[in-house]
Formats: sequence, C-alpha cells, structure tokens
Amino acid sequence: MKPMLPILLLMLFSCSSEKPVDTRKLIERDGIVRRMIPENPFNGIGIKYYDTPFSGETVKYWASGELQGRATYKEGIFMSGTYINKDGTLAISIEKSGDTTITIDYFGPEQKRSETRTLGGTNISIERWHEDGTIREQLYDWEKEDIDDKNFYLNKRRPLVYFLKEPLNIEEKQDVLFFMHGNGGNLWDYEYHIIDEFEDHYIKVILQAPYETSLFSNRWTWFDFKFSFFEDTTFNEEQINTSCEHIIYSINEIIKKENINPNRIYVGGNSQGGIMASKIALEYPEAIDGFIAHNALLPIVYKVKENKSVYSKIRGLVINGKYDNDINPINSKQITNTFIKLGADIKSTELEMGHDFPKLSRDLINEWIASK
Repeated sequence: MKPMLPILLLMLFSCSSEKPVDTRKLIERDGIVRRMIPENPFNGIGIKYYDTPFSGETVKYWASGELQGRATYKEGIFMSGTYINKDGTLAISIEKSGDTTITIDYFGPEQKRSETRTLGGTNISIERWHEDGTIREQLYDWEKEDIDDKNFYLNKRRPLVYFLKEPLNIEEKQDVLFFMHGNGGNLWDYEYHIIDEFEDHYIKVILQAPYETSLFSNRWTWFDFKFSFFEDTTFNEEQINTSCEHIIYSINEIIKKENINPNRIYVGGNSQGGIMASKIALEYPEAIDGFIAHNALLPIVYKVKENKSVYSKIRGLVINGKYDNDINPINSKQITNTFIKLGADIKSTELEMGHDFPKLSRDLINEWIASK
C-alpha cells in the first residue's frame, strides 16, 4: 500500500488538443488557483476561485469534520504542508526548499522515514533515508512500481497505481468495481474515508490517474483540459486515449496480480473519472459488465462498436446532482440516452446535491451492484 503525498491545491490548467502537456512543469503557472475553504467543512470539496495566484494557508477537512491537512503557498506555489490522520496523528510533513527540492517525512506505522526529491530536467531523482539519517537502499514494495516517474508517464503498458480492498468473506467468484477519482483526486482521499462507505460484498479497486496536475502535488488527472467561460472547453484527446489504455491494461494486470476470480467487472468514476468510465463502456464493452457515471459527461471523442449487440449485456448507473454547477445535469441525460439507444440497461438517478460525491451516492452504487 502506497502512502501518498498530500498538497491541498487543485489548479485549473491549460492544454492543447494537438500535443499533450507535461503537467509536472505547471507548478509556477500563473492563473486561477483553487483554494480549499475552511469555513464550511461539510460542503464536499469546498473550492473558491481566485483570479490571482494565492498566497497564504489553505485548510482541508474530512467530510466528517476532522482536520485533514494544512498547506502554505506563496504566489500559487506550494511551500510546506502537513497531512493529518482521522485520529489526529501526524501522517506526512512536506517542505519545499529552493526551486527543485522537496523533503517528505512519513510517520505511518513501521514506515517512519524521510525522502528527498530533486527535479532535474524531466527526471525526478529520489533519495530515501532511515530515521537515523542513513540512506536507505532497499525499497518498499509499493515504491518498486513507482521509481521511474518519466517512464510512468510515457509507457502506456504500465499499470496504474491503485488501492484494493477485499470483502471480509471471499467467495469463489466476486464482483469487482474499478473506480476512478475526479480531476485533482488521489488514492489517499478514498483509502481513508470513501472506501469504507462502499459495501463489503464486492472487491473495490481505486485507480489513480496517470498525470499529476502540478509537480509534487499528489493531485492527479486523467486528461488535461482548457476551461473557458466564453468558448467551448477543450480536452487533451491524446491523454484521454492514453488514460483509457492505462485503465484497460491495469484491469487485466490487477486481476492477475491479485488472483481475482471476477464474477462481474464494473468500471465507475466521479466527475472526470465518470467520463473515463463512460469511454471504457463505449469502446471496450466486451471487457466489462457495467459502468457507473457520477456527475459526468460523454467523452469528447469516442468510438461505437459496429456490432451493437455487444452493448446489450452492459448495465449502467448514471447519477447526477440537480444543482451541479460544474457539469450541467443535461450531460448525464445524454449519457443515459446514448447507451439506451445502443441497447444497454441503464438506471438514471438525479439527487438533491451539487458536484459532490456523498454517502447517498455510494449507497445507490452499493444497491445497484448487489442487484442482478
């Protein structure tokens, strides 16, 4: 299990539809900064927009109200931060020194250690230290799969980083849900809160997106996009397709690696993750049994199989917030109508919420997976 590096910033970043952007280089980009609001810890993510790079402290809370972390920024650039466990203990401390170096201290059980990351060109070199200050040569298992950042971004055949939770009682064949976070999410958000609200009668696998929104942020995206109030939002189509390949390859590799005997395979996601789930269902219907699109929209580009009969076995759950100001609820209706025309079995639900992923949504997902 891989501890994650928390920084409480989501940046709205630009892209080109012709050429993918190396989002690791966007840490010093001027523009709109998303700041976590401490005043109301119960409103989901809690994002406020500023027209200039933010300087000061940001605070984030768990949905249940406990402090999750603090971070300090100078003109939009991360300087230092801490991440707090739900029991109030310190999980991770991070400090940036200079333009290229960041030091991370972990305080988890049997994993107290330090590491220094230094950016050089397009590569990130990592030194890891024992508590006594000596360099640690041996890697933890989770580190062995993430040692080469450059190859991770370029190699389409490498499995995504993931977190898996099995039911207490393993059956011979088990339903499996591969779930994808939204733009700017990570595994940590799900591992210590959301994962426990998915029921215990199926296997949960949370996949982490392959593109980091900014250097050292531990905030990940499935594809870059350029948002505009005055023109159509543009999406990085190459990154969408690359992420799609990552997902399909990862599903197959994780099933083999974890010795899973799947009964039904579902892909799902919230927001941007829901877009990817819809694309998987449209382009790889033979690989899955169903999909979940939560507060999502259809992918900007997708292909439909010539043999439409392959969609007849697909089940779909489409959920949207009635008051979603990020993605117009009409997009969920478009997802529903598209799959119904293809012959899929779709359940569509609108909830009294905005662009959130509340427990009520997880309850609906649990009920839907349990139904036959």
